[in-house]
Amino acid sequence: MMFRILLVFCLFLSATSVEALPVKQADHFLIVQFARPMQEIELKELTAFRFIVLEPLNIEKTLYKLGYDSKTLTDLGATDILRKVPYFMLSQPDGPINLRKTIPNDTLFSKQGHLNLIRAAEAWDLTRSGVNRRGDTIVVAVIDDGLHINHPDFQGNIWINYADTMDNGIDDDGNGYIDDHYGWNFVNMNNDISDSLYYEARHGTPVAGIIGARVNNITGVSGIMWNVKLMIVNVADTSPLILVYQSDAIRAYSYVLQQRKLYNATGGQKGAFVVASNSSWGANNRFPHQAPLWCAMYDSLGKYGILNCAAVTNQEGLVETNGDLPTLCPSTHLIAVGSSSPGDNFYQCGFSTTHVDLSAPGYNIFSTNAYTQQNINTKNVYNDGNSGTSFAAPMVTAAIGVLHSYACERILDSIKANPAKGSAMMRKFILEGADVLQSLAGKSVTSGRLNIKRSIEIMDQYCLGFVNVGNIQSEVDIRLFPNPGNGTIQVLSDKPVTAMECYDLAGKLISSEFDGEQLKLGDVENGVYFIRVYIGEQVLTYKYVKVQ
Repeated sequence: MMFRILLVFCLFLSATSVEALPVKQADHFLIVQFARPMQEIELKELTAFRFIVLEPLNIEKTLYKLGYDSKTLTDLGATDILRKVPYFMLSQPDGPINLRKTIPNDTLFSKQGHLNLIRAAEAWDLTRSGVNRRGDTIVVAVIDDGLHINHPDFQGNIWINYADTMDNGIDDDGNGYIDDHYGWNFVNMNNDISDSLYYEARHGTPVAGIIGARVNNITGVSGIMWNVKLMIVNVADTSPLILVYQSDAIRAYSYVLQQRKLYNATGGQKGAFVVASNSSWGANNRFPHQAPLWCAMYDSLGKYGILNCAAVTNQEGLVETNGDLPTLCPSTHLIAVGSSSPGDNFYQCGFSTTHVDLSAPGYNIFSTNAYTQQNINTKNVYNDGNSGTSFAAPMVTAAIGVLHSYACERILDSIKANPAKGSAMMRKFILEGADVLQSLAGKSVTSGRLNIKRSIEIMDQYCLGFVNVGNIQSEVDIRLFPNPGNGTIQVLSDKPVTAMECYDLAGKLISSEFDGEQLKLGDVENGVYFIRVYIGEQVLTYKYVKVQ
């Protein structure tokens, strides 16, 4: 009897001690690849049951997530065990990834729905710089009714002409303007971009904010360019009596041009690397033959590398019939911008399939407001209600600056050797990147709305040598399928395909066979490739995803 009691007591203690043992928890994880499929039980035995987690990551069971307790198995010990397993190929630590949609900390960012439409935040994942790869500081000229330099959301983003000392009464840089430290005011013919009898900058401030309000400064709104230098050039103020003439516009453009010419001539010692100008104004019911000198300015600016954006008239109608300047000016260095609604519909403005290039959001845009004492007192230095092409054009202007900040060496070589070609290239990338929308059909050359991310992607293809500027877009109807696919690619084309080639992301030619109807890739890894399709002298490039 005593023996039985002792036995039960011992069993009780034994059971209790087993339950009290700590349960091992996996805290380190590896991703492992094997040359052939591995079953979980097989893998457990081959690894001596040292891994707590054995989770297949694909149907073929050649990829596994293995987890272990670092208190009982070191990282080196885990790797040594795996190396002894037959068919082991490769391993890497598992770890977290971050979604790369950049969300700045500007307090009013959530009110700026236009940034999502034009995919600005996705472009920020690729570039937020205010300089190009050669170290040139990117400058965008805002030709409008001025800007208060003390506005808190522009600090650090207003261009300063360091080559001309402030208030010394001398034209230090020899550009013809005395003490133009912050730009120039052509209303009062002085260097004070905030100076006017009725000065409010109600128009220029939101325009400038759309382009380059300081981003991620825990203040206000986000400009499309995180870092940019805004060259402020006044051609108007908000006086009800002010008259702006075409001569004012020509003088303003001449100032911008002179700064870029100086920069080019002095290797950046003087002037400014102006890449774009924004003009959210124009003349209704006017035609190019009535303003040949005005229209000629755009080719002059383009010759030195400045691409110009202009707002189309807000009067709905065919611009060829009604007239509109500068929309109708025949220059390849001008982009005429119409407006679209938050729902990607056409929003009241002039239209044309030959002279209006594309649309951008232009309804109820939330942006910076003039930094006047009244607005400060009423806490109204940011507001919505900005509607019209005036607020669509600066989005395209900013996109030009973004492209310059991302430009590869191939493009920068072109800009340096031939600034006019560089300007034309940027225009092509902007137009080809537009999202073509049925709701905008017949309203512009592209029937599209600005998409900065896609313009960057097209620039990437050019930089890798997959497309030429002249054939980024084609009227040839081609379809590659299946895509994604397993490496055998069928091609359907309304014109004879003479050859097809495959390249990896680094531009390396991949072994393949083309029989006139389909392209068979060699033994290549899963991933993204570019397929070149040759049709006569035309070369087209398409993205292809290989999956097994």
